Amino acid sequence: MSDYKLKTGKIGETVIGAYKKVEDAFVDKFLEKGEEGETDLRLKTGKVGEAVVKGYKEVENTVVGAYKKIEDAFVDTFLEKKADSEKNPPESDRADEETASRAEPNEAVQDVESHQASSDRS
Repeated sequence: MSDYKLKTGKIGETVIGAYKKVEDAFVDKFLEKGEEGETDLRLKTGKVGEAVVKGYKEVENTVVGAYKKIEDAFVDTFLEKKADSEKNPPESDRADEETASRAEPNEAVQDVESHQASSDRS
């Protein structure tokens, strides 16, 4: 079926020609070529479109600026920078902390074990 095409005849060619003229007029009036070649068509925005984009950018900058102020206030109020020695403790200190955390049993585990021991005695 893909080997066939529509027989247009004189009337069909006239209709296609008229459509092509309308399409070309529309493209000339409302579209412009982008940077990526002939197939990259973009809507012409004109003065109204430029005003809308400018307004959007102003709103965006205001919102982002307000967020940055809130974020900076939060950081200043609740966070402090680590000293260089706190950022990267020596390897020996990290190893000691890991060993200590593994050596100390969890309090919840101790409670369960003591409960089991008392129930075994009864």
